[in-house]
Amino acid sequence: MMEQILAELNKTPGVVGSFVVAADGIIVASDFATELNDEMMGALTSSIINSTEKAIKKMDQGDLLSFIVETETSRLFFNASRSGFLVCVASLDANLGLVRMEMRSSVEKLNDLTTLGVS
Repeated sequence: MMEQILAELNKTPGVVGSFVVAADGIIVASDFATELNDEMMGALTSSIINSTEKAIKKMDQGDLLSFIVETETSRLFFNASRSGFLVCVASLDANLGLVRMEMRSSVEKLNDLTTLGVS
């Protein structure tokens, strides 16, 4: 079921791929057109998420819900869910608002699965 949600998210124009990473860095589900080194990507994204969460807490800004990292070649979207963080990689020309809206919709679907006890 998670893979279906990710596949639907990946139909958004400009989206390259997506995955869900647990707090411990384990990739729970992924849908990428190219081969993904799950262990390395899980560890790296978990490090980004944990560092950002610590910074937000130290600034007394509440819980981390979402953030975007923009690089020279792409944008990485991070959204918290009950299953871990949903991470989406998109090209720089992807519509920022559309990707954010589709991410929120995907998180709701992921949260529904978790509520139902489905993976």
